Amino acid sequence: MTAKIDLIAKLTALMPECAREIIKIMREYDVQTAQVYDRSNLPRRVEAFLAAKRIDGCRPKTIKGYRERLKLFMTQCSKPVQQITTDDLREYLAYLVDERHLMDNSVQAHINTLRSFFSWLVDEDNIRKSPMRKIKSLKIDKLRSRHPLTAEQLELVRDGCRGYKEKALVEFLVSSGCRVSEVAGLRVDDIDWRDRKCKVIGKGNKERTVYFSVRAKLMLQLYIAERRGGEALFASSRAPYEPLTDRGIEKMISKLGKRIGMERPLYPHLMRHTFASHALNCGMELTIIQHLLGHSDPKTTLIYAEIDPIRVQYEYNRMIC
Repeated sequence: MTAKIDLIAKLTALMPECAREIIKIMREYDVQTAQVYDRSNLPRRVEAFLAAKRIDGCRPKTIKGYRERLKLFMTQCSKPVQQITTDDLREYLAYLVDERHLMDNSVQAHINTLRSFFSWLVDEDNIRKSPMRKIKSLKIDKLRSRHPLTAEQLELVRDGCRGYKEKALVEFLVSSGCRVSEVAGLRVDDIDWRDRKCKVIGKGNKERTVYFSVRAKLMLQLYIAERRGGEALFASSRAPYEPLTDRGIEKMISKLGKRIGMERPLYPHLMRHTFASHALNCGMELTIIQHLLGHSDPKTTLIYAEIDPIRVQYEYNRMIC
């Protein structure tokens, strides 16, 4: 039964004496059933999306990022998913820039999350087309957006450390090239002090061996000797001495940067950039750096490792007469 016939039947049942007039009037109209949406379906769809990503094997940190960004989106959008338009999304992205004052990299992270979410809705037949299909990614120069610390800046960071805990953390990060999540997962028992190495679990639960400097070894040993307890390599200063989380390590490094008055934000991943750039400029082979960083694609390593133009000129003059 079509929507039009159904409507005529209901109207004539209410007013049988006007049946002919109703039929005559309705001939001029095309009637469709109104689609009723649940106003609360956006939060439920978000939770279903996150559950699907967990099943797909996404890392907890990735899921957390999705959740935080979609939670912010829901504070600005109360429409059901079927009614969200491209204009709604453009207004939201403008809000992130104009009111939240997010940097390009952060805005791009929101774009990526929304694109993934709405693509999933299409795959699940919740919507016919993604409203994100007309929204382009920002043009971000990844190479230029990741400037490593200079030798002078690194010394300022070292001088600004308070206590062996901060010194050990800085030296370990900058000499190992580890991700912050990899450092947070280390225990004291994982460390091979003789060979200055340890095994870490990286992305995709892949295990690899990383190494650290003599200075990092000394700072770590001094830090461990004076702390009160804890099995983690970097533990909380208070009982029960739980391992520092990713966020806890990030806060320590950020506070250090603010304390020494750095013009740019200081964060653990910057230490990773610095390690890669320094290793490449000192002549380490790209494949070795790729292995130490845990990259499956060498192109990713090149993004982190910014080549010094002076070294380029030196290598050219050395090879080309």
